[in-house]
Amino acid sequence: MLNNSNKKRSFYSQRWLTPLCIFLVAVCVFAVHQYQMSAMPSSGSIKEIGESCTFVNEHCEFLIHGRHAYAEFSEKVEPETSITLVLDLPVGTKIESAWIEGVNMYMGKVPVLLENKHNGEWSGWFMLGSCNEEKMKWQLRLNIEGQAAPSYLNFETTM
Repeated sequence: MLNNSNKKRSFYSQRWLTPLCIFLVAVCVFAVHQYQMSAMPSSGSIKEIGESCTFVNEHCEFLIHGRHAYAEFSEKVEPETSITLVLDLPVGTKIESAWIEGVNMYMGKVPVLLENKHNGEWSGWFMLGSCNEEKMKWQLRLNIEGQAAPSYLNFETTM
């Protein structure tokens, strides 16, 4: 049989054990979240540009081999319309291949016919097929010579 002082200690330790465990779990979750956020690349600000981007007002800025690159559509992208794409890449950058794929719906691979104009400027065109989605998400995949992973340039079309 337990004496009275052991019962008091047991009561107080049980009373504080649950809040202490909850606090420790919360601290661990917070620490893991902070670690994951610091390891993930940020998006949005110009000073934290990554190797991929999302077009805003038909413009997009990204990095290739740590150097700035720029992409621009000639006009708002609409299905069944010929769109010109201009890329301003670091001098000496070679594009091995480029195509567009649907993100939220499979639409096949739409080739982007690019030509190197001069000093890192590339120009080409493409035409997207129509789709029954009201808002279609697309990604332009650029395979760059000497770059392990492709660059993805994201954009949307609406009906």
